[in-house]
Amino acid sequence: MKLPKVNPLEENYLCLNKDEFAKLLRRTLETDGGGAFFKLLGKVEGVPYYATVLIDNQKILAVEMQNVKSGEALVGEPAFKVMREMIDKGPTVVDAFPLSEVDVKMSIVDNIDVYNSTPKIPLSELCPSLGGEPSSLKSAVESDRPVSKSLPLEEKESKPKPKPKPRTEFSLEVPSQLEPYFRAFGNRFVKYAKSIGIEPSKIKIVAKEVRYALGAGSGVHATIEVEGSSSSLLPPARLQENLENFAYREAAGLSEELGKRVVVSSLTLKL
Repeated sequence: MKLPKVNPLEENYLCLNKDEFAKLLRRTLETDGGGAFFKLLGKVEGVPYYATVLIDNQKILAVEMQNVKSGEALVGEPAFKVMREMIDKGPTVVDAFPLSEVDVKMSIVDNIDVYNSTPKIPLSELCPSLGGEPSSLKSAVESDRPVSKSLPLEEKESKPKPKPKPRTEFSLEVPSQLEPYFRAFGNRFVKYAKSIGIEPSKIKIVAKEVRYALGAGSGVHATIEVEGSSSSLLPPARLQENLENFAYREAAGLSEELGKRVVVSSLTLKL
Protein backbone atom coordinates (compact mmCIF):
# COMPACT_ATOMS: atom_id res chain seq x y z
CA MET A 1 0.00 0.00 0.00
CA LYS A 2 1.00 3.61 -0.48
CA LEU A 3 2.20 5.48 2.60
CA PRO A 4 1.64 9.22 3.06
CA LYS A 5 4.71 11.41 3.55
CA VAL A 6 4.98 11.27 7.33
CA ASN A 7 7.86 10.71 9.72
CA PRO A 8 8.11 7.34 11.48
CA LEU A 9 7.76 7.04 15.23
CA GLU A 10 9.82 3.85 15.16
CA GLU A 11 11.82 2.06 12.48
CA ASN A 12 13.00 -1.56 12.59
CA TYR A 13 11.36 -1.94 16.00
CA LEU A 14 11.48 -5.54 17.21
CA CYS A 15 8.27 -6.90 18.75
CA LEU A 16 8.76 -10.35 20.26
CA ASN A 17 5.04 -10.96 20.81
CA LYS A 18 1.58 -9.41 20.46
CA ASP A 19 1.80 -7.61 23.82
CA GLU A 20 4.89 -5.71 22.70
CA PHE A 21 3.16 -4.85 19.43
CA ALA A 22 0.11 -3.64 21.38
CA LYS A 23 2.31 -1.24 23.37
CA LEU A 24 3.84 0.11 20.17
CA LEU A 25 0.38 0.47 18.64
CA ARG A 26 -0.80 2.46 21.67
CA ARG A 27 2.17 4.82 21.50
CA THR A 28 1.70 5.35 17.79
CA LEU A 29 -2.00 6.17 18.10
CA GLU A 30 -1.32 8.59 20.95
CA THR A 31 1.15 10.60 18.86
CA ASP A 32 -1.14 12.30 16.32
CA GLY A 33 -4.54 10.98 17.36
CA GLY A 34 -5.91 10.14 13.94
CA GLY A 35 -4.60 6.68 13.22
CA ALA A 36 -1.48 4.84 12.13
CA PHE A 37 0.23 3.05 9.28
CA PHE A 38 2.44 0.04 9.98
CA LYS A 39 4.93 -1.94 7.95
CA LEU A 40 5.64 -5.36 9.41
CA LEU A 41 7.91 -8.24 8.52
CA GLY A 42 7.89 -11.65 10.16
CA LYS A 43 7.35 -15.34 9.56
CA VAL A 44 4.37 -17.68 9.62
CA GLU A 45 5.29 -21.37 9.69
CA GLY A 46 8.76 -20.48 8.43
CA VAL A 47 7.50 -18.39 5.50
CA PRO A 48 8.50 -14.69 5.53
CA TYR A 49 5.70 -12.17 4.99
CA TYR A 50 5.73 -8.39 4.52
CA ALA A 51 2.58 -6.58 5.65
CA THR A 52 1.21 -3.05 5.43
CA VAL A 53 -1.79 -2.02 7.51
CA LEU A 54 -3.80 1.18 7.91
CA ILE A 55 -5.83 1.81 11.08
CA ASP A 56 -7.81 4.54 12.75
CA ASN A 57 -8.42 4.85 16.50
CA GLN A 58 -10.84 1.95 16.64
CA LYS A 59 -10.43 -0.42 13.73
CA ILE A 60 -8.32 -1.80 10.93
CA LEU A 61 -9.17 -0.04 7.68
CA ALA A 62 -6.93 -1.77 5.14
CA VAL A 63 -4.39 -4.58 5.24
CA GLU A 64 -2.22 -6.16 2.58
CA MET A 65 0.43 -8.88 2.83
CA GLN A 66 3.02 -10.33 0.51
CA ASN A 67 4.83 -13.64 0.64
CA VAL A 68 8.43 -12.42 0.37
CA LYS A 69 9.66 -15.55 -1.39
CA SER A 70 6.82 -16.34 -3.80
CA GLY A 71 5.49 -12.82 -4.28
CA GLU A 72 1.91 -13.99 -3.60
CA ALA A 73 -0.28 -11.14 -2.32
CA LEU A 74 -3.09 -11.31 0.23
CA VAL A 75 -5.64 -8.55 0.81
CA GLY A 76 -8.37 -7.99 3.36
CA GLU A 77 -9.52 -10.70 5.76
CA PRO A 78 -7.10 -13.44 4.53
CA ALA A 79 -4.24 -10.97 4.99
CA PHE A 80 -5.51 -10.02 8.46
CA LYS A 81 -5.56 -13.65 9.61
CA VAL A 82 -1.98 -14.25 8.48
CA MET A 83 -0.82 -10.95 9.99
CA ARG A 84 -2.47 -11.74 13.33
CA GLU A 85 -0.73 -15.11 13.46
CA MET A 86 2.58 -13.46 12.57
CA ILE A 87 2.20 -10.91 15.38
CA ASP A 88 0.95 -13.49 17.90
CA LYS A 89 3.94 -15.78 17.45
CA GLY A 90 6.63 -13.14 16.84
CA PRO A 91 9.20 -11.89 16.40
CA THR A 92 8.09 -9.11 14.08
CA VAL A 93 10.09 -6.16 12.75
CA VAL A 94 7.88 -3.06 12.61
CA ASP A 95 7.97 0.46 11.18
CA ALA A 96 5.32 2.64 12.87
CA PHE A 97 3.95 5.86 11.34
CA PRO A 98 1.53 8.08 13.32
CA LEU A 99 -1.21 9.67 11.20
CA SER A 100 -3.47 12.66 11.66
CA GLU A 101 -7.15 12.42 10.72
CA VAL A 102 -6.36 14.05 7.38
CA ASP A 103 -3.52 11.57 6.77
CA VAL A 104 -5.90 8.68 7.42
CA LYS A 105 -8.45 10.01 4.93
CA MET A 106 -5.80 10.60 2.28
CA SER A 107 -4.43 7.10 2.85
CA ILE A 108 -7.90 5.65 2.27
CA VAL A 109 -8.09 7.52 -1.04
CA ASP A 110 -4.60 6.37 -2.06
CA ASN A 111 -5.36 2.73 -1.19
CA ILE A 112 -9.06 2.58 -2.03
CA ASP A 113 -8.92 -0.92 -3.58
CA VAL A 114 -7.37 -2.46 -0.47
CA TYR A 115 -9.71 -0.41 1.75
CA ASN A 116 -12.77 -1.71 -0.09
CA SER A 117 -11.50 -5.29 0.16
CA THR A 118 -10.89 -5.14 3.92
CA PRO A 119 -13.68 -5.67 6.47
CA LYS A 120 -13.47 -3.04 9.21
CA ILE A 121 -12.06 -5.17 12.03
CA PRO A 122 -11.90 -3.86 15.64
CA LEU A 123 -8.35 -3.39 16.92
CA SER A 124 -9.17 -5.65 19.86
CA GLU A 125 -9.29 -8.60 17.45
CA LEU A 126 -5.66 -7.94 16.56
CA CYS A 127 -4.49 -7.04 20.07
CA PRO A 128 -6.97 -8.16 22.76
CA SER A 129 -4.92 -6.38 25.44
CA LEU A 130 -5.87 -2.97 24.01
CA GLY A 131 -9.37 -3.15 25.42
CA GLY A 132 -10.37 0.49 24.98
CA GLU A 133 -10.03 3.79 23.22
CA PRO A 134 -6.44 4.96 22.68
CA SER A 135 -7.18 8.23 24.48
CA SER A 136 -8.01 6.30 27.64
CA LEU A 137 -4.74 4.41 27.43
CA LYS A 138 -2.38 7.36 27.77
CA SER A 139 -1.57 6.66 31.38
CA ALA A 140 -0.88 3.02 30.55
CA VAL A 141 1.49 4.07 27.79
CA GLU A 142 3.29 6.50 30.05
CA SER A 143 3.64 3.84 32.73
CA ASP A 144 5.57 1.70 30.24
CA ARG A 145 8.22 4.38 29.83
CA PRO A 146 11.34 4.08 31.98
CA VAL A 147 11.83 6.68 34.71
CA SER A 148 15.12 8.53 34.47
CA LYS A 149 17.11 8.87 37.67
CA SER A 150 19.86 11.40 38.28
CA LEU A 151 23.07 10.12 39.80
CA PRO A 152 24.84 12.07 42.55
CA LEU A 153 27.62 14.28 41.23
CA GLU A 154 30.39 12.20 42.81
CA GLU A 155 29.01 9.01 41.29
CA LYS A 156 28.83 10.64 37.87
CA GLU A 157 32.41 11.83 38.08
CA SER A 158 33.74 8.47 39.24
CA LYS A 159 32.04 6.54 36.48
CA PRO A 160 34.72 5.21 34.09
CA LYS A 161 34.56 6.16 30.45
CA PRO A 162 33.27 3.35 28.24
CA LYS A 163 35.81 1.66 26.03
CA PRO A 164 35.39 2.36 22.32
CA LYS A 165 33.71 -0.51 20.51
CA PRO A 166 35.64 -2.23 17.72
CA ARG A 167 34.67 -1.24 14.20
CA THR A 168 32.87 -3.64 11.90
CA GLU A 169 34.75 -4.94 8.88
CA PHE A 170 32.28 -4.55 6.02
CA SER A 171 32.86 -6.40 2.74
CA LEU A 172 30.68 -5.81 -0.32
CA GLU A 173 30.81 -7.78 -3.58
CA VAL A 174 28.07 -6.49 -5.89
CA PRO A 175 27.78 -5.10 -9.44
CA SER A 176 29.03 -1.52 -9.53
CA GLN A 177 25.64 -0.04 -10.41
CA LEU A 178 24.11 -1.67 -7.32
CA GLU A 179 26.85 -0.73 -4.87
CA PRO A 180 25.22 2.46 -3.50
CA TYR A 181 22.01 0.59 -2.75
CA PHE A 182 23.68 -2.35 -1.02
CA ARG A 183 26.11 -0.13 0.88
CA ALA A 184 23.15 1.70 2.39
CA PHE A 185 21.50 -1.68 3.00
CA GLY A 186 24.65 -2.86 4.78
CA ASN A 187 24.77 0.21 7.02
CA ARG A 188 21.17 -0.34 8.07
CA PHE A 189 21.88 -4.03 8.62
CA VAL A 190 24.84 -3.28 10.92
CA LYS A 191 22.75 -0.79 12.90
CA TYR A 192 19.94 -3.30 13.32
CA ALA A 193 22.31 -6.11 14.35
CA LYS A 194 23.71 -3.91 17.11
CA SER A 195 20.21 -2.94 18.24
CA ILE A 196 19.40 -6.60 19.06
CA GLY A 197 22.63 -7.23 20.97
CA ILE A 198 24.97 -8.44 18.24
CA GLU A 199 28.39 -6.82 17.95
CA PRO A 200 29.42 -7.73 14.39
CA SER A 201 33.14 -7.91 13.72
CA LYS A 202 32.71 -8.82 10.06
CA ILE A 203 29.84 -8.63 7.58
CA LYS A 204 30.10 -9.79 3.99
CA ILE A 205 27.38 -9.20 1.40
CA VAL A 206 27.60 -10.80 -2.04
CA ALA A 207 24.95 -9.93 -4.65
CA LYS A 208 24.62 -11.14 -8.23
CA GLU A 209 22.21 -10.28 -10.99
CA VAL A 210 20.31 -13.27 -12.37
CA ARG A 211 18.04 -13.68 -15.37
CA TYR A 212 14.96 -15.83 -14.98
CA ALA A 213 13.82 -18.35 -17.56
CA LEU A 214 10.90 -17.97 -19.96
CA GLY A 215 11.25 -14.21 -20.22
CA ALA A 216 10.41 -13.65 -16.55
CA GLY A 217 12.87 -10.77 -16.32
CA SER A 218 15.88 -10.36 -14.06
CA GLY A 219 16.54 -10.08 -10.35
CA VAL A 220 19.26 -9.85 -7.74
CA HIS A 221 20.17 -12.68 -5.37
CA ALA A 222 22.22 -11.83 -2.28
CA THR A 223 23.99 -13.79 0.46
CA ILE A 224 24.98 -12.37 3.85
CA GLU A 225 27.64 -13.65 6.24
CA VAL A 226 27.90 -12.25 9.77
CA GLU A 227 30.63 -12.89 12.34
CA GLY A 228 30.85 -11.39 15.80
CA SER A 229 29.76 -11.69 19.41
CA SER A 230 26.47 -11.31 21.26
CA SER A 231 25.36 -9.75 24.54
CA SER A 232 21.74 -10.76 23.94
CA LEU A 233 19.87 -13.25 26.11
CA LEU A 234 18.31 -14.71 22.98
CA PRO A 235 19.80 -17.93 21.57
CA PRO A 236 21.81 -17.67 18.33
CA ALA A 237 19.02 -19.35 16.34
CA ARG A 238 16.54 -16.67 17.36
CA LEU A 239 19.05 -13.90 16.64
CA GLN A 240 19.62 -15.32 13.17
CA GLU A 241 15.86 -15.45 12.60
CA ASN A 242 15.59 -11.78 13.59
CA LEU A 243 18.39 -10.87 11.19
CA GLU A 244 16.70 -12.84 8.41
CA ASN A 245 13.39 -11.07 9.01
CA PHE A 246 15.12 -7.70 8.80
CA ALA A 247 17.03 -8.69 5.66
CA TYR A 248 13.86 -9.94 3.95
CA ARG A 249 12.10 -6.68 4.74
CA GLU A 250 14.99 -4.62 3.41
CA ALA A 251 15.09 -6.78 0.27
CA ALA A 252 11.41 -6.04 -0.31
CA GLY A 253 12.18 -2.33 -0.08
CA LEU A 254 15.11 -2.66 -2.49
CA SER A 255 12.85 -4.52 -4.93
CA GLU A 256 10.56 -1.50 -5.07
CA GLU A 257 13.48 0.90 -5.35
CA LEU A 258 15.30 -1.00 -8.12
CA GLY A 259 12.22 -2.15 -9.99
CA LYS A 260 13.40 -5.76 -9.94
CA ARG A 261 13.13 -8.63 -7.51
CA VAL A 262 15.79 -8.70 -4.78
CA VAL A 263 16.11 -11.97 -2.85
CA VAL A 264 18.25 -12.77 0.19
CA SER A 265 18.98 -16.40 -0.61
CA SER A 266 21.01 -17.17 2.53
CA LEU A 267 22.18 -15.59 5.77
CA THR A 268 24.72 -17.16 8.12
CA LEU A 269 25.54 -15.99 11.63
CA LYS A 270 28.71 -17.07 13.44
CA LEU A 271 29.01 -16.01 17.09
